[in-house]
Amino acid sequence: MAKLEAGHVYVLQSPNSRFVKIGGTAHPPFKRIKEINGVSPYRELGPWTRVDSRQVTDWRLVEANLHYTFRSALVLSVTGQKELFDLVPQVACARLDLIDPQTVVSRPKIDRLFEDADFAEFLQRFFRFTGLVNFLHLQGSWVLVLFPGTGRGRFFTISIGNHEVAFAALPEGSSEHPYHVVLMDRLILDFPAVIAWAQARGGGVFNANYKTAMPRAVNGAFYGSFAEAIGFLSLEGVRRALIAYWGEALIQHEERESASVFGRHHNYNAVSELSRRIFMPSKSS
Repeated sequence: MAKLEAGHVYVLQSPNSRFVKIGGTAHPPFKRIKEINGVSPYRELGPWTRVDSRQVTDWRLVEANLHYTFRSALVLSVTGQKELFDLVPQVACARLDLIDPQTVVSRPKIDRLFEDADFAEFLQRFFRFTGLVNFLHLQGSWVLVLFPGTGRGRFFTISIGNHEVAFAALPEGSSEHPYHVVLMDRLILDFPAVIAWAQARGGGVFNANYKTAMPRAVNGAFYGSFAEAIGFLSLEGVRRALIAYWGEALIQHEERESASVFGRHHNYNAVSELSRRIFMPSKSS
C-alpha cells in the first residue's frame, strides 16, 4: 500500500496568462511558487501567484484527481508542461471546496473556529488590520496555529519568524474572558488612552522579552471578549503601532526568504478560509 504524503494542492494565476496552473507540492507553497517562476515554460508566462490552496493528507492523489476533473481544459499549446488549464480561477478554486473533508489537514480545528462567530470575526478583522492578508505568499515565514496545546490553553497563536506576535489564551483566575497579547512598536506609548484601556482590563503595555524580537517591541495585553478585542483594534494609535512592527518584520523575512521554526504547525487551510471570507464575504452567508 502506497504511503500517504501530506502536502499542498494549489491554484496559481499570472497577469501574463489566461490559464491557471493547478499543481501540488510536499513543500511550503511559497517555495514551490518561487521554483515555478524560475523554470520554463512557466517562467515565460509568469509571474505566478497563489489564488488558493489546501493542505491535504495525500497531495499526489488530490492533485491527480483535480487534473482528471479538468482534463478537457488541459492546455496543449504550451509544450513541456501538464499543469496549465484554460479555466478562470474561480472555477478551479470552487473545486478545492469539494475536496473530501477527511483529507483536509486540521479540518476539525477549522470547523471549531467558525462555530465561534465572535472568534472568527476577530481573526478576520485582525488579518485585515495587521496587513497579513497582503503577505499570504509568505505563509511559513509567519505562522497561524489554531487551538495549540501550549501554555494554559489558547485559541490561537501567530508568530513571525521565531517568536510570537499575538495570541489569545483561555480565561484564568477571576476573569471570564480570554487573555489577549499583541506585539507592537513602542510608539504605542505615545497614546496613554490605549495604555489606560488595557490597564482597566487587567493588562497594560509591557516590554517584549523575546530574544529574536526587533528593537522597540512591546506587548499590549488585556482580558476581554473577542468583541472587546475588536474594540482594541479601533483605538487611536493601535493600528499605527501594529503595522510599524508587523510590516517591518514581514518585509525583513520576505527579503531574507526565511522560514519560521514553527512553520510545520501553520494552518494553511484556516488561512485560506479566512482570506476567502475576507475577500468574498458572501461565502460565509
